Amino acid sequence: MPPMRQTLIRTAARRKPVPGVAATATVAAETMAELSEQPLPRRSLHDQIVDEVGRRIVKGEYGTGNLPTEPLLAANLGVSRNALREAVKVLISKGMVEVRPKTGMRILPETRWNLLDRDVLAWHAHSERRLTRAFELVEFRLIVEPMAAYLAAKRATPEEIKAIDTACTWLEACVGKPLLIPEVDITFHHSIHEASHNAILSQMASLTSSLMQIQVLMTTQKPGSFEAGLPLHREVTEAIKARDADAAENAAHRLAQMPYDDLAQRIKLTPKRRMARLKELSRMVGRG
Repeated sequence: MPPMRQTLIRTAARRKPVPGVAATATVAAETMAELSEQPLPRRSLHDQIVDEVGRRIVKGEYGTGNLPTEPLLAANLGVSRNALREAVKVLISKGMVEVRPKTGMRILPETRWNLLDRDVLAWHAHSERRLTRAFELVEFRLIVEPMAAYLAAKRATPEEIKAIDTACTWLEACVGKPLLIPEVDITFHHSIHEASHNAILSQMASLTSSLMQIQVLMTTQKPGSFEAGLPLHREVTEAIKARDADAAENAAHRLAQMPYDDLAQRIKLTPKRRMARLKELSRMVGRG
């Protein structure tokens, strides 16, 4: 086996996959507890090539122009040109690359990438751009989560309210167990999206789960930060249980505001600019 192909396979095998959203908080906790004991799933060479080239593009290793020529890139990866072509087709479908006669394979501007694609999100989540993407995610959360909580308070079934309450209880049990926090927190928020009975909101929560896992890890690293947010998680839960939609919306907004403020400081957003962005977001959700 060519040396570069061996490197490609080893790199892919070492990379930890981002877990998806579990059905309940109980399953989430058990999944995270057992994660280290489970073998990594085997992946096809095709998937490994897509992952490696996509990751390098997001990381900026190829710059912003053309990719290396097909023979050079195939040799670098230690794979056949046919295998590379099939992988490039996937990257084309994600809006990251285009292929034209005589000009070769060109990296498209990031504005044309499918940023909600699971792979593209995962590549950003493990790149140097993860801080910027995490901040953009919490802006997105400030827009959609208050409304999801409002709708959940109005529409949730008794079973869905029980699932939200269970997820919140499991989240409260994560104090001192940082490895469990991201998966259980995602489950909590996803359960609210599910209870909104809006298929688009629910799907968006699933699509952004990989990036949200990184965001939660980043914003709960500081001692006491996770514990500080627990009362607001409980406040959202109790408001939904009480069918108080306005209170649920308000609490969810304040909850999403916490990681927003944290990440705004990390990207060195000035207080003036931060307030301006918040006013822009408020207008979008009718709070202005």
